[in-house]
Amino acid sequence: MTTLPRVLLVEDDAHVRRFVQLALEDLDIALVPCATLAEARNAWSAGPAAVVLTDLTLPDGSGLDLLSGLAAAQAGGAAAACRMVVFSGGVDGAAERQLAALKVWRVLRKPASVGALIGCISDALASLAAAPPGDAGAPPAAPARDPAVEFFGGDRALYAAYRQACLAQFAHDLAAGDAAMAAADGAAVQRVAHNLKSVLTMLGEGGAARLARATEELAAEGGAVGAPLAQAWLRLRQQVAAVVAAG
Repeated sequence: MTTLPRVLLVEDDAHVRRFVQLALEDLDIALVPCATLAEARNAWSAGPAAVVLTDLTLPDGSGLDLLSGLAAAQAGGAAAACRMVVFSGGVDGAAERQLAALKVWRVLRKPASVGALIGCISDALASLAAAPPGDAGAPPAAPARDPAVEFFGGDRALYAAYRQACLAQFAHDLAAGDAAMAAADGAAVQRVAHNLKSVLTMLGEGGAARLARATEELAAEGGAVGAPLAQAWLRLRQQVAAVVAAG
């Protein structure tokens, strides 16, 4: 009996985890979803993965910490070859240099299409069985008016299923944002807005996605949670509520 290659998905946003699961469900892989660094480390301890697909912003730390540990283990011969892929919408120049030093195989930028995800994982698995991979990352997808075409390969049933799952999850996201605001926890507000930004973009909700980005940037400035961030969060939650009401 052939053992399927394990692909470790490290992503705290339930929307994105579900999207990746739907996108990759036809590949011959064993996808292991994890929401935190702790879950990812436990999953790795249970058995190494052929591919690790990780976000950088996680509730209990940075994905860089996970990648650093995996890179050290591979360099020391304590771990089998593994293709490390960063799946993030916030990779700047400094982060790219860190990722290059860790020999990260590819950076897949959020939001990514179904085709980009399938291609990335397929290429990563093929590279393990053939020649060493190059350093070039996948080019960012060009924006499109139709999210079903841009992010779901034209599969409207898949887009509809993902949208319904997101609409059901948004109430939990708004509750998490409200709790973060009440606790004056700017970092938590930033995480919620960061996750909403990618999801809303994939749903084709450009205006709400821009509000999420503005809220994320305000929260990232640090300091006390003041009136500007409170107003930004209020506008964002109203937009998300409107998306839910529209169905």
